[in-house]
Amino acid sequence: MAVITISRQFGAGGEVLARLVASELGYRLVDRGAIVEALKEMGMSPNIIRLDEQAVKGEDLEKRRRFYLTALHEFLIDLADKESFVLVGRGGQFLFKDRPDAFNILVTAPFNQRVQWIKEIYGLGRKPASLLVREQDRRKKRYLRQVFGRTWQDVEIYDLVVNTKTLTPLGAANLAIQAARLFLENAKTAAGKAAKIEEKPKDQKKFMHPSEEEFARLLDFYNLRWEYEPRTFPLRWDSEGNMTEAFAPDFYLVDQDLYMELTTQRQKLVWKKNKKTRRLKELYPEVKIKIIYNKDYHNILESFGMSKE
Repeated sequence: MAVITISRQFGAGGEVLARLVASELGYRLVDRGAIVEALKEMGMSPNIIRLDEQAVKGEDLEKRRRFYLTALHEFLIDLADKESFVLVGRGGQFLFKDRPDAFNILVTAPFNQRVQWIKEIYGLGRKPASLLVREQDRRKKRYLRQVFGRTWQDVEIYDLVVNTKTLTPLGAANLAIQAARLFLENAKTAAGKAAKIEEKPKDQKKFMHPSEEEFARLLDFYNLRWEYEPRTFPLRWDSEGNMTEAFAPDFYLVDQDLYMELTTQRQKLVWKKNKKTRRLKELYPEVKIKIIYNKDYHNILESFGMSKE
């Protein structure tokens, strides 16, 4: 599955580009109309979509907006696990920023050119067209700041920035399609490599820490089948699909289908392992894992008369 997010300045042609990209790649297009239909299927009034565009004042409206945003984000995240799609706006670049299969595109153009296009599209004079562009820019800025605490100008979040100053809509779309295909090809290759389970020879059990060998003896005593660091889980990738962070839990209990990570460090020093564990659960929700902290580890040893203290 893959998600291509299209963020755009008003009047820069992002909607046209999104339709062309979705059509060429054969992906579902998720724009305002598609979201309205999804809201109807969830039993919600399609009018509630207005809450993500207008300034919200009052506790009641704020509650309704949070409800709408929660439903919207759950719908999009669930959809990303089922099929590939192109998402227009809605802060998708931030919602899917940690997904290795998400490609984020920003479509931009100079202010005067956007005003000219809006004049032609809506048949407006220059002054009202300028007013409309400024209003939409403020609305987008406010939405991203309130919902995600970010601004569309955080350019490091994007994989591709397309300036339609001199490109035709078709030319801009072709550029985006080529870049997306290259990204998706690299991501697919990286995912294929990550799917291979790295196994060590059964007769080669070189533990990294004495506590791990001690724990292994305890498992053997109770005839619990285990494997030592049998699998490495990729956690993060760069924009080219290369793995940049991974996590290999210490033990895997075969019959329990449970991974276990030992840490004999003090509680305040294990934040990195906790962070990796949360990331693993986010990317591999089907994987069961448990961290054995220093205090828990010594309590286990003590209860079986194996404590060194």
